[in-house]
Amino acid sequence: MDRNTLIQTLYENMSTLKRGMHGHFQAASLRVPISRSQLELLFTIRQAQPVSSKLLSQKLCLTPGAVSQLAEGLELHELITRRADERDRRIQCLEVSPQGTALLQEVETRRRSAMEAIIADLTNEELEIWLRVQQKMLNHFQAENLEPSKQENK
Repeated sequence: MDRNTLIQTLYENMSTLKRGMHGHFQAASLRVPISRSQLELLFTIRQAQPVSSKLLSQKLCLTPGAVSQLAEGLELHELITRRADERDRRIQCLEVSPQGTALLQEVETRRRSAMEAIIADLTNEELEIWLRVQQKMLNHFQAENLEPSKQENK
């Protein structure tokens, strides 16, 4: 196969994989009392916490108003807490609550089970190759500054 055909096939396969995995992960998250967007926000808060709404909006490419609206729903379900930033009391930082942590662990357990079923036929060597390829792609995004680094919230 020539390079153009390889790239086109990879792109099509990635799109199909994304849709398929989304379906599996959505099924694994069915009992979650929040929307998919709120769940994504909750995972992002946990990764970067304590984190401001401004940084979350940058990380997720959402408006500050959208992040605020999603966060309000998470707060109503007692999945996150807000507190004033220690350096600037005007800034509110978000953190995952114990209930949010429990919910994320439950979702991760179900997602891991779904992922293990999807990759059951892959060898460890194939998984290592896949991981190296993913890491190269992520490194490209980080080098191009397309993904905010974890250090922006420190």
